[in-house]
Amino acid sequence: MKFTLLASALALAAPTLAHPPGHGGWDQCVTQQQANRVVNEIIAIFGHSPSVNAANATAQALLADNFQESSDSIHALEGQPLTGSGLTANKAEWIAGIVGRPAITDIQSLYISPAGCHKIVWYWQFNKVAAATYRVRGFNLIELSGRGQIDQLVLDFNSIAWGLDDGELPCDFTAKA
Repeated sequence: MKFTLLASALALAAPTLAHPPGHGGWDQCVTQQQANRVVNEIIAIFGHSPSVNAANATAQALLADNFQESSDSIHALEGQPLTGSGLTANKAEWIAGIVGRPAITDIQSLYISPAGCHKIVWYWQFNKVAAATYRVRGFNLIELSGRGQIDQLVLDFNSIAWGLDDGELPCDFTAKA
């Protein structure tokens, strides 16, 4: 009887032991803990935490080699057609764009949830974009590879607030907070 219980427990644990959470062996659905870890790593990259070099190393490990980002919010700020197509040519370009500009700190996660087996939904608020006059809220849909790396990042956010904060908005008007 004891052997049967032990064998059953080991059989149930075997998939977890064979493929522990992390950047290798994610052939199971994303858990809440894994989703939280991915989001916290993204926040560390944006905040250059604990240093630019560490943020770069985290990004190198977190992003898949075929990484793509798409956002009509960013297209709108850049005056580009709203096609929903990719923004960055490759992983290196995205990393350089993030670690090569000032850190973005005071990022709040308003909601994090696994979405299906290999996706994460992250609803966030950035409180200190450039002038930090307006808070910026947005959503990321993060798609993970079987290795737990980010293949695709789709984001939409309040591009008017972002543009007013960092001066990218070509209009001369103010919004009420």
